[in-house]
Amino acid sequence: MIEYIKIIIAALVCGFMAPLPSSASAHFSLISSAVLLTEDESKLGFYFAVFTLAFSVSVFICLRKIYSKSIKALFVKSTKGENLKVYRNVAKNVFLTLLPTAILFIPVSEGTLLIDYFDKFLTGNGLYLTGIACIINALILVVAHWYAKQENRKLKRVCGTMSALRMSVYQLISFIVPGFSHVSSGATNMLMSDVHPKVIMREVYLYLAPSMFVVNLAKIIRYLIKDTIVDAFSVAIGAAIVMLVSFLVMKLVAKFNPKKVLSFFSIYSALLGIGVILFTFII
Repeated sequence: MIEYIKIIIAALVCGFMAPLPSSASAHFSLISSAVLLTEDESKLGFYFAVFTLAFSVSVFICLRKIYSKSIKALFVKSTKGENLKVYRNVAKNVFLTLLPTAILFIPVSEGTLLIDYFDKFLTGNGLYLTGIACIINALILVVAHWYAKQENRKLKRVCGTMSALRMSVYQLISFIVPGFSHVSSGATNMLMSDVHPKVIMREVYLYLAPSMFVVNLAKIIRYLIKDTIVDAFSVAIGAAIVMLVSFLVMKLVAKFNPKKVLSFFSIYSALLGIGVILFTFII
């Protein structure tokens, strides 16, 4: 029963933080250490991969109409009363954001991929590095927030091709460095790309979820191949909690001014980073 409670706590934290511009991996590392989730590094990696995959599925559900129309636009030019051109651009941009993730699947030795090597940063002794990454997140958000206040900018309602390419690079860094937030880096990119504040978070989720789904599904398969043993029922409960909580948080975030949200989390990320670094000295 205690193990189930630990999983539920970790899932609640991940589900709440995953849609926000703050590092879910940093919170997972802290909470797993605080509640002694498990000492098995493979299990830790597996749990986080499942939780992150669950978040991406939650995004698919939340933005299902855009994704379905984007897929439809690949085969149909237009439908009655609706031009699908913008959705074809979405499909193209999703493909562009997926390309850099191929780097993670480069073999570095027999039976080992680059994704396995970088994944050790999260499950190993990476708390100190995580704290530094959180502080860098905060600084980047501050710069992006300052840029967004500048005048003479033509705001856009959708992400452009160059923005999608930059997004893909930021996401690759987020996969490699624990503490470097996917949502934070994505929101920074959208601010710097002059995307309208009202749609910033939607655009971030839209292009974040596919690469997050692919990479974490690959991680899960890798862990299963390596015979990582977990309680399937507890993992399923955790995944369901993450999906539900993250879905509700995304709906809640949509009601707030994105600039204020990002401004708040620039301060929060800095404090989190300092807290994580201090925590490494305590443990």
